[in-house]
Order: sequence, then C-alpha cells, then structure tokens
Amino acid sequence: GRQIKSLARFDGEHFTFVGRPEKGPGVGNCFSIYEDLEGHLWFGGGNGLFRYEEQQLKMRKLAADVDAGGICSITQDQEGRFIFGYWEHYALNERKKLLASPLKIVYQQGEQFQTIFAEEDKKTPLSRIGAVIAMRNNEIYFHLTDRDSSTSVIGFARWHPQEGLTWYGVEDGLIDNHVNDLLVDRHGNLWIATLGGLSCFDGRSFRSFTTEDGLPSNRIHCLFEDARGHLWIGTDQGVALCDGRLFQAIKSSHIGPVCRILEDRDGTFWLGTVVGSVIRYRPRQISPRIRLTRVTTDQVYETVADGCRSTVGQPVVFEYKGIGFATPPRDMIYEYRLQGYDSDWCSATRELRASYQNLPPGDYTFQVRAIDRDLNYSETAQVPLRVASDPSAEGRSAAFNGGSQWIGQTKGLREFQTKLTEVAPTDLTVMILGEKGVGKGLAAQALHALSAYGNGPFIQVNCGALSQALIDRELFGRDDKTAASEVGKVERAQDGTLFLDEIGDLTLDTQDKILRLLKERTFDRVGGNKTRTAQTRMVVATSRDLQKMVQAGIFRAELYSRLQFFTLYMPPLREYKEDIPALAGFFKNRMAAYLDKEPPSLSSEAIELLQAYDWPGNVEELEHCIQRVVIACQGSQIGTTELMQGGFDLADATLGSKGGAQGRKIMPLLEVERRYILEVLNTTNWRVKGPKGAAALLGMPASTLYSKMIKLGIKRVPSRSTLAPSG
Repeated sequence: GRQIKSLARFDGEHFTFVGRPEKGPGVGNCFSIYEDLEGHLWFGGGNGLFRYEEQQLKMRKLAADVDAGGICSITQDQEGRFIFGYWEHYALNERKKLLASPLKIVYQQGEQFQTIFAEEDKKTPLSRIGAVIAMRNNEIYFHLTDRDSSTSVIGFARWHPQEGLTWYGVEDGLIDNHVNDLLVDRHGNLWIATLGGLSCFDGRSFRSFTTEDGLPSNRIHCLFEDARGHLWIGTDQGVALCDGRLFQAIKSSHIGPVCRILEDRDGTFWLGTVVGSVIRYRPRQISPRIRLTRVTTDQVYETVADGCRSTVGQPVVFEYKGIGFATPPRDMIYEYRLQGYDSDWCSATRELRASYQNLPPGDYTFQVRAIDRDLNYSETAQVPLRVASDPSAEGRSAAFNGGSQWIGQTKGLREFQTKLTEVAPTDLTVMILGEKGVGKGLAAQALHALSAYGNGPFIQVNCGALSQALIDRELFGRDDKTAASEVGKVERAQDGTLFLDEIGDLTLDTQDKILRLLKERTFDRVGGNKTRTAQTRMVVATSRDLQKMVQAGIFRAELYSRLQFFTLYMPPLREYKEDIPALAGFFKNRMAAYLDKEPPSLSSEAIELLQAYDWPGNVEELEHCIQRVVIACQGSQIGTTELMQGGFDLADATLGSKGGAQGRKIMPLLEVERRYILEVLNTTNWRVKGPKGAAALLGMPASTLYSKMIKLGIKRVPSRSTLAPSG
C-alpha cells in the first residue's frame, strides 16, 4: 500500500497531524499503536519502530542482533518486558514484487531479545503478525494474518518457556481457523475472534459461541474488554456485549462491520468500521424496569400484587414487559425462574411470556428481570403462586381407583383393570389407547402407583401442547454455554415414571430420540455433547391411529413396534353408560364437599338424561358437567332444570348422537328449546329480568329472551283466580 505520510491525534474537538521525524523516513504503513506501562506511545510500521516524545516521532532501534524490517505488533508482559512481532527485510524480484517476508516474534530478555517464533519454512510469505498476548505465567499467544485479508487461516499459537511452540486449530476445538483477534480477559480466559464465531480457551478446552447464542453475526473482527469487565465483540453486523452469562447486541443501520473498539476515560466507546467511519457510542447507566402484565391460570389475573392461584394440571402463563429508554421491550433479554420448581434462572429469552405445565401442588414465586442492550439489569419483579389440588382431577382419580375398587363394574372396564394390574409390577413400556377424556393420564398414574417405581416421581408431558422448538428442551433439557443449564422431564422422572401423553403428535426427529431412550436408556440434552443415562419407566398414550400414521410415513415403524408390545385400551364412556349414575354421584359428592355444601340428590329424570347423552368428551366431560351443576344448584335436588342451568345441552341428550334414547320421542330442536325456556320461566314464576330472572339463569340479555319467547310463541296463561273480579 501507499506509505503513510503522517499520523493524527484527536483531542475531542480537533485533529492534530504528527509528521515525519526530523531525520529518516516516516512510520510507513502503521500496523500497531501501543501505550506502554509508563504511558508512552509506540508506533510500529513498515519502516520500523517509533516512540512519540516531545510532540515528535523518534525512531527506536531494537537490540543490535535483531535486524527488524517492519513492526507488526507491540506489547508488554506483566513485568514490563517488550514483545515485538516483525518481518525481516524482504527480497524483491526483477519487477520489484515481494517474494518473501519471513516473520519473527522476539521477547525481551534484559537488554537482548530472544526469538520465540521464526517463520523459517516461509509457508506464509505474505503474512504478518496479528495480535500478541502475554500471559501472567510467561506464556505468549499470537496469530498470523494475511496482509490482504487481515485473517489467519491456521488458527493461533502458544509459546511456553519450557514447552516451546504449540499451534491450535479446529482439530483441537477452535470454532474456525480464520482468526482475526485475540484477547485475554481479567479472569485469564483467552477469547479468539474468528470468521466462524467466537471461542474461549481456558488453557485446556474450548467453548464456542455463534448467532444461536445471541451474536449478531458469526464473522467477528475484533475484541475488547471494558472497565466493567464486559466483553465487546465487533462483528459484520454491529457489536455484541457479553457479561460472562449472556450476549446482547447493539445493532443499528448506522453501525456496519466493526473492526476496532476503544473505551476512553469518560466511558465513551469509539467504534471503527471497515467502511472508514468512526462511531461514538455512550452506554446508558440507567437500569430498565420490568412489570408483570398478566398471569393466566384457571382465571386471568390483570393485577398480580396479591398473588395468584391455580390448580394441578392447569397450565400457568406469566406475561411481562421490560421498559427502557433506548431498548424496546422485544429487544431486551429476559431471565425468569419459578422458585420452588426451577433450580436456577432459566435460559435467556426474548419472549414476553413464560409458561409452566403440570405444576405439582405447592407454593411458588415467579421472578423475572429484564436486561437492556447495554447489559443493565432491572430489579426483579415477582408474584406468589399457589397451586392447589384440583377437586375435579382428584374426583376422577378416585373414581378410577376409589380405594382398592374402581367405580364401574362393566365388562370392558374390568378387563382393562385386570390387564393394568398385571403389567404394573413389570418394567415393560405400556401404551394406553383411547379417545380424549377417557382418563388415560389417570390410568397411567394408577399404573405408576402399583409399580416398583411408585415411590418415585410421576412426570407427565403433553406432547401436543408444545411447539417443536420447545418439546426437545422440555423432554431432554438444555446445556447452555452462557446461562444455567435446564433439567428436562426425562431427568426429573429418574427412578419414577415418565408419561408421554399424545405421543402421536411428536415429530419424526423427536421420535428418533424417544426410540433411542427406549433402546439404550440414553439421551443428550439440547446443545450438549454429554451422553446421559435415564433410569425411568415409560408409559405413553394416544388417541390417534398410530398404525395408519406409520403407513403414511409420519410415525416411526420401529418405535411403533416397541410401543405396541403391551397396549391397554380404555373404552369410551358411551360403552359403559350403566356406570354413569355411580360416576355422577361420586363426582357430585366430591364437588359438594369441596364447596362445603350439602350434596344434592340426582333425580331419576336427570340420571335418565345423563345416560341418554353419548359424552364425546367421555369421563372428563361428565365430571366437568357435574361440577358446573353442583356449583349452580341452589336446592337439594338436581333435576333437568339444574342440569340445563349448569350448561348441560338438553337437545343433545334428547336426540343423542346415535339417533336418540330408546323409548324417547324425537322432537325438533326448536321444540326442545321452547320447552326448556318454559321450564325456566315456571321456575322463576315468569320473572324475566333481574339477577334471579330467567334471562340471568339462561345467560342472555332480557331483550334476547323476549325475542325468543315471541319467536317460539311462549305466552303466560293467567289462572282463573287471577281473572275473577274481587269482592
């Protein structure tokens, strides 16, 4: 390149140019600027070594036995000894083109210099020395760069006084051999910037980071450690910051590829870009704020100051939002944890919500904090959460296994109970088949309780409730390079039972991992490379036809073959309707006890209606129906009116999904609606409006009810006594 005529100094307002020294050539192409431990400025260039003294550049010679041509790098060790990287005088051909420029690194020993690296074989004749790093233990790290691309293609090297020279590359764990920069942080870790990502070397092994960890680009040009100990990473698409736990990006249309970073004494950062511009950036020191906006459990909590409640089996979703001056909420990073459930803060995320499935009963505290682009942490926002036992779930569980006898004595149920009892003590993987709502999960719990794993945990995963991006983390956990690792459900089920509900919803990739778990009892966490062993009993369930899915190529044949070795079929409720009175009575009594009220009785007409309905939602739908009816019932008996008030569809029960109940006259739907409205009106003594009126009981505006009465021809017929004149 062309020889540089002068250097420039900037005082914050103006540039002052520093010309050539009084005698001799100028610096030439300046490759290195260094401030030594005494505050002197040194410049290394194509014409040798210079020091800035008394407002002038003065050439400085190395020891007499060092014949230096051009200075590539300048640094010092902890004791102030200099280390120089340079190339010797080079040879020119007849066209005055560079033939070779052998490289050397020399280390100061008293008044002399020791050569610690010499490019004797001239394998890289057009290279120069890149960054040179001196460690506290007298080790020296360096890399070579091509003068055209400023990038090493052979990794980096370490020199040790006793061990000599060692080279490191991708075969040793480095993420990429194209090295741009080296930096040693205050903890003694060596960071390596490459064109394939960022690596950290502790002297024994490498850890690597890419865009998946939060970097804006994998093409990294430079590294810098600021006064707070944060690592600044200059990339092709702006700057990333790392505090040792997580990465945050500073991106802007004004910031291009960053090749140099410097922090001045005022805490202002200067970013040099490859397009020739210099950007001044002042980080904010004001912490962001965080607030919880909503919690969704059995109900929606818009105000969470007093805490929230949920029931077992109910998903819990926490929504939050960070508030900052320069960082929008979706550009912030969030960390959260559920104390009493999570062992540590969960992995950093940009999602504005966190969800939990199948929390066991207990008291928890959800905590969340926001981190802005300058790595300022907010205060922690938190909300107490109490998860109580679900009387509905407890009722269904007890209904399936009330003491030692199950409620229901039909042939299909007895066969299922017998097979479940036989297989429970074994280690066999069991697949439970049946429609949604038949109680496959409760059957799995019963199997767990009767097994040798009964004293261990019972961990349930709804495979259809999570996205593909989350299901593998939920099942197998995650090893995170910058934050605490996550323990998956497979590990949580150690020495217990892992229940995979709706296994047919898994993708082929996750099916392969489940197959490996069954065959080898091993798995890997997401992002990890350590094989782990699982000691757990597996039970799966599905409402889908897996055989057809295998034929369609969307379910692994080998996995299906292993799962169908022992299957249990749970019949739908419509196949054992004779057990509905016992089930409904049990659910009714359990719910009444939960509400601390006397259990109402069931009229024969109500039982007849319940048995006439086909219950497409099976036992779960029956339980929910009885629960609503008991809540709404104000009297001592549940009749057809109380069933309707609880949301039971009389038309469905009357018509039936298979053509109606035996002995019952089929009637038009409008007639069913007319009779029901008449029944409700008679119950309220024909009072339409008000909190105890028919409109309120039917859950509709009074104007709507009046319109329906006109449409259906409903009129009140007054009695004779009302019409008779008085006296």
